[in-house]
Amino acid sequence: MNYRILTLTLFIGLTLSTLAQEKDAVTYNNEGNEFVRNKDYKSAYQAYIKAIELYKAEGKTDTALVYNTGYCAYKSKKYDDALPYLKQAADFGYKGAKPYIYLAQIQSKKKDYDGMEEYLLKGLEKYPKDKNLNKLMGSMYLKKGLVFFKQGNKIKKAANDSGLNKTDPDKFKAEYAKADEQFKKALPFFEKSRKYSPKNKSTLKALKNVYTSLNMTDKAAEVEKALK
Repeated sequence: MNYRILTLTLFIGLTLSTLAQEKDAVTYNNEGNEFVRNKDYKSAYQAYIKAIELYKAEGKTDTALVYNTGYCAYKSKKYDDALPYLKQAADFGYKGAKPYIYLAQIQSKKKDYDGMEEYLLKGLEKYPKDKNLNKLMGSMYLKKGLVFFKQGNKIKKAANDSGLNKTDPDKFKAEYAKADEQFKKALPFFEKSRKYSPKNKSTLKALKNVYTSLNMTDKAAEVEKALK
């Protein structure tokens, strides 16, 4: 008799324990929200993933949950994991421009400026007046232009350090011409950068230097005024 009671007690205990361990999507979602409040984004991401899996099994989609999962993956530096959720959130139109901002920032961290431009263009097509999207677009074009700008400065510095201006003036001029070709490549990116972020001092300074190097004195003077 005691044996039967013990067996029944153990069975009930195990059943209750199993039921207690089984959480639904809402519970995982709420746990994730609590982790976010405590800025524990890694734990929040794991909780949200479980919630998404359970909702998926039920044929349901929670748009806020999708965005939060991508956001927490981003905050946890799980950039590749963040991408599909943020893309989905962007398609849903959830949180307006924010998914596009994080998608662009991920590409920036990867130094994939073409990918960054792609997301920003998509975002600006929907939200053309969003200040952060415009600012990021300006920053992206500045970075693209700086690739050529730095190369041009490198060529000029090498020419200046070589002493060619005294020993071989023609070759010295040829090296400066090579530098100018790099500046010409940088120029359209800097001008686009200014279009999207007109008060960015880094862009304005770069533009002034390029205009000056290319003897575009009127434009250099106009940028100089904008810097004051």
